[in-house]
Amino acid sequence: MEPKTYSTIDLRKQMGEILDRTRIVGEPAAITRKGKTLAYLVPAEWFERYMAQQAPTVGAEQDAA
Repeated sequence: MEPKTYSTIDLRKQMGEILDRTRIVGEPAAITRKGKTLAYLVPAEWFERYMAQQAPTVGAEQDAA
């Protein structure tokens, strides 16, 4: 799904609507300033899944030593 782009001004003016679209609809958002992407807003479940995949598995640290 392609993220919808919002400027930082849009974010300030429409924060509630943008957060609802991300949370309820699952629509990611790219936040830009002066045409440059600063951050992405994604549903919490997406981020939590990403973080769980990035966490080292138990024993992996010992294997690396």
